[in-house]
This record gives sequence, C-alpha cells and structure tokens, in this order.
Amino acid sequence: MSYGLYISSEGAMSQDYRLATISNNIANIETPGFKRELAMQMARHTESVAIGEVEFGTGLITDIGGGVHTIGTHTEFSQGTIKPTETKSDLAIQGEGWFRVRDMSNDEIFLTRAGTFQVDRNGAFVSEWGRSRFQLLDVDGEPVALADPNSKNWTITDDNVLQDVGVGRLQQISMVKPADLKQLVKTGENVYRIDAPEDQQLYAEIEPNERQRIREGHLEMSNTNPSTEMIEMIVASRAVETNVKMIQAQDEATGNLISRVLRIA
Repeated sequence: MSYGLYISSEGAMSQDYRLATISNNIANIETPGFKRELAMQMARHTESVAIGEVEFGTGLITDIGGGVHTIGTHTEFSQGTIKPTETKSDLAIQGEGWFRVRDMSNDEIFLTRAGTFQVDRNGAFVSEWGRSRFQLLDVDGEPVALADPNSKNWTITDDNVLQDVGVGRLQQISMVKPADLKQLVKTGENVYRIDAPEDQQLYAEIEPNERQRIREGHLEMSNTNPSTEMIEMIVASRAVETNVKMIQAQDEATGNLISRVLRIA
C-alpha cells in the first residue's frame, strides 16, 4: 500500500469511529442519565519512529507523520437537564453524586445517574436497564423499600431520607461520589462500574445540601446537545468523504502509473 493510501484509510476509519460515537449520543438524547462521549484522536507516528529506527522530530522523510488514529472515547460527566415527571418514584440527583444500585442477578454494585425507579411488589425501589434489574441502596447497603408497596404517603426529605409517613420508617438513600471519574466503566447506556484495585477507596458518601440532593418526581435527562451533535456529525461526515476522495485519487494515480510502466515494457 502506498503511503498516501495508508494515511487516507487511517483517516477515514478514525472519522467513521467518530461518526459512530456521535450517532450513539444522538440515539440516547432521551435516555435518562446518559452521558455523552467524545471520540479521542491523536497523530500517529510513522512506522520508523514507532519501532525506534529514527527519532521523532528529525524532519526526515521517515518522520513526516503517520496520519491519525483513534485512542478511545472520553465521557463527559456534566449534569443533564432535570425535568419533572408524573411518576413520584422517578428520582434525580441535583448536583454531584451517583445512586448506588445492586444487580439483583449477581449482587454486583454499580453507579448510575438514571433515576427511573419503580416500586415493586415487595416495596423496593427497582429499575430495569437492558436485561438487568437493579435495586436502589441506602447508606448501609440495604435495598431502599416501602413497608407497604401500595403506599402513596411517602416522601424524600431535603437530606435524602425516604420517609414512609404511614409507618414512621426512615431510610437514608445513598448518594456517593467516585474517588476518580476516570475509573468509571460504562456497562450499559447509563450504568457504570468502578474499575479500581480492591484496596482502593471506590467512592464516598456525599452529605446532602441545598445544591446537592435527591429530588422525587424528577429525572435527569441526557447531557447531549442535539445541535452540537448534528454539527459534529456534519464535520465528521465531510472528513470521511474527503479521505475517501483522497483514496480514490491516489488509487487512480497508481493505476495510471502502472499502465504507463506496462506500455513502456
């Protein structure tokens, strides 16, 4: 493969990955608690630099750049718009913080900002994302639940306490802050697990206040901005088209060169 074809193909594949990331953001505009992702790209060294034959920055023909390649995605964890709903068990975290939830199939703990909870027949606050079913946890790691599943006489106070007025039951809903957001690994569209050593503190409880608390009857929506994503999609699409045209032009030039050589021969 010629050098120009190699660089153009790398550029086309990188922009295609960027397009896929943007498309996923747009597809999840209405997904509660979804955090938009950005495709991260960087310049690629030439093969000669990569294997150590020459040093980077020499200015030689073996150090003129190797195009661009994708190094993964970066998640933007800014807060999305909080909207009121008609469902009392919908919960939204205003400000910093994450809900702690337990996968009911394997007891694994996850974090989420999506508060689409429902009260099941046992009175527990549960949510289904994908094929998994999760329980909302309190500060002691126990499921948050009402004594009477049919009760409507409950509320969440400003200090994140579920107050079951009918029976006088109180539960402090867990609202935590991860030790390092970079350790959050997305396992669904809005559920994260923490990838960190077992001896490291994973998260800490947050004391609720006026700026940071749980609001009942509300949901945090995706932090994706449709206008921004559409602009990014247009830019990425044109970049793909440009790289494809470069591939076609270089392929045509190579074909013409081969035809001339054959005629001379």
